[in-house]
Amino acid sequence: MKRHLLLFLLAAARLTAVAQPLRVQDPAQSYDVLPHCRVLEVEHGTVSVQHLLQNAPAYRFAPYQPNLLKTRFTQADASRFGYWFLFDLTNQTDRELFLRFVYSGTEVIDVYETDGARVLASHRIGSLEPAGGDAFRKSNPYCPLRIGPGQTHRVYVYQQGIYTAYVPLFCLTSSSLLRSQHRADLFYGLYYGFILLIVVYNLILFLRVRERDHLFYGLWVLMMGVQVMLFRGHLNEFFYAETPEIERYGAALAGLVGLCHILFTRSFLRLRELAPRLYRLSTVILGLFLLAFLWDVYAISRGSLLDLVPFVTIAEGLFSVTAAVVVYRRGFRPALYYILGNVVFFACLFLYLAYAAGRLRFGFFSYNALLIGSGSEILLFTLALAYKITLMKREREAAEHEQVRLLAENERLIREQKATLEEQVAQRTAELNQTLKNLRDTQAQLIHSEKMASLGELVAGIAHEIQNPLNFVNNFAEVSAELVGELREEREKGANRDEATEAEILHDLEENLRKITHHGQRADGIVKGMLQHSRGSSGEKSPANLNALADEFLRLAYHGLRAKDKTFNARLVTDLEPGLEPVSVVAPDLGRVLLNLFNNAFYAVQQRQKTAPPGYQPTVEVCTARQNGHVVIKVKDNGTGMTEAVRAKMFQPFFTTKPTGEGTGLGLSLSFDIVTKGHGGEMTVESVEGEGTEFTVRLPG
Repeated sequence: MKRHLLLFLLAAARLTAVAQPLRVQDPAQSYDVLPHCRVLEVEHGTVSVQHLLQNAPAYRFAPYQPNLLKTRFTQADASRFGYWFLFDLTNQTDRELFLRFVYSGTEVIDVYETDGARVLASHRIGSLEPAGGDAFRKSNPYCPLRIGPGQTHRVYVYQQGIYTAYVPLFCLTSSSLLRSQHRADLFYGLYYGFILLIVVYNLILFLRVRERDHLFYGLWVLMMGVQVMLFRGHLNEFFYAETPEIERYGAALAGLVGLCHILFTRSFLRLRELAPRLYRLSTVILGLFLLAFLWDVYAISRGSLLDLVPFVTIAEGLFSVTAAVVVYRRGFRPALYYILGNVVFFACLFLYLAYAAGRLRFGFFSYNALLIGSGSEILLFTLALAYKITLMKREREAAEHEQVRLLAENERLIREQKATLEEQVAQRTAELNQTLKNLRDTQAQLIHSEKMASLGELVAGIAHEIQNPLNFVNNFAEVSAELVGELREEREKGANRDEATEAEILHDLEENLRKITHHGQRADGIVKGMLQHSRGSSGEKSPANLNALADEFLRLAYHGLRAKDKTFNARLVTDLEPGLEPVSVVAPDLGRVLLNLFNNAFYAVQQRQKTAPPGYQPTVEVCTARQNGHVVIKVKDNGTGMTEAVRAKMFQPFFTTKPTGEGTGLGLSLSFDIVTKGHGGEMTVESVEGEGTEFTVRLPG
């Protein structure tokens, strides 16, 4: 028994020597409680305040020193352990005292005021406590103490779910508390206002210019602001105070921040065009971020001990800096601001990690190092975007100037080319005019040759036609000469002459003279028709008997071919409408058309006769009729006919199926123009290969 009493006294003496009570004397001062604390690490839920009060000698509290607390990296690990803080507090002021906890995401904080033997008052606060508890604020919470002026209380503080090795705890009066809260609210208000301004500004720019840099940057800054609000407890305080369990998913939120950051990085640094390999690597990091985010959401809900987002975030940070250095060395100057922003952020991050590890004391800069670093990074990234916009504007202006220069150069070249082309066009025009003149002369010669060929055939027919009346004239003239001789002999007989014989001879002479006159007129008519055909057309229309024209030129064409080939015979068929009234036409031109059609018809039947079986009778038919206010002339033969391809080209100039030297290919073309252009009519053809052809001329009448 004496031994236990001795140990108790030694333990009490040791505790008293190491940790001195905290005496609050100056109402305007904020007192750091940690140097006056003794600390005990326990597994959560194993030790209560009643156990501590009843069995104080059994628990070995250690004086608080830096690095005494352990840094926890996962929510599950932090939730397994808790720390008891013990300190004595003496109020030497006339003011009410408060305990203020700097927000660090601690899940549960229990505050017990005791007189050393029993609990006088208790408070429960923390990130996982719903609103309406004992804390006056969710961010940087504080609670009142019942220590009156001149009183001393022993205070036990239990904190569970501590992530950092340093958890600041302060004791202060109401006036000091208000001043510190006002400074904190002002600082956070400025920070969040800055964040909101950057987000709205970049989203407006994105809507105006449609540059993805501004969209990704605005999303990243927004997610960064949301993460800071969660990190400092403002989201918990203002948005989901009734469901504080959401606080546990704060680690996963870093995955969304990383996703937005890598999207902005690869867009801003133009990795697709400046560093394709790094761009492909960024796609891999995006996938890793997404997997890490989904894993953390799942793991946190299951209480897992492993967070993947922090590791991917470190990899993303190294990648971003490396990519920025690469593109900067390749001439992308805005990357310098990006590099500086990352350097400042990582420097502040290392300071905060040193603070969280207990290497740095609590202070404005150490506690807010992340906010200062992120704000500086955002500011430098904004400058980088502005620099990029300026460079893009300069590049666009340079491109516009170059375009203006090229347009001016193009206009000069166009003027020169225009002058050269005009000269060449003038030269070519002169050459084409000369060529056209030559073509016209050649065409006139060809047309003249066609006319002469037609005239030759006509003359041959006329010569053959005129031969008959000339033979009759010669024969009757010889007979008349013999009759005159007989009459003279009869007259010389004197009284013995026979008057009846004389009268008979005179009658025969009269009959011969009549026949000579008839056949002479026939020859004269043929010669006049030849002369009329040989004369050039005046183009003036006059009434003409189409039946007579058709019959005359049919026989002239036939006799023209007979003059060349005495063995050729054909059957001529005329179906001429009786009483057909004269039609106003240019008779010589229409005669050329009919002569050409008849010549082609006789040529076709002659060619077929050469290969036709015995019994074949060459036949050429012409018919006239009046139909629906038009006069129709049809020329039909039973010759060789023609194919559909030949029929389609029949009226084209210089197209002919005759052997070389037997045709110019202009006959039907000129005939078509005479009928259609000269007389406003129509000319068509129907043919069956091996059976025959029918041409139809339709004239207004």
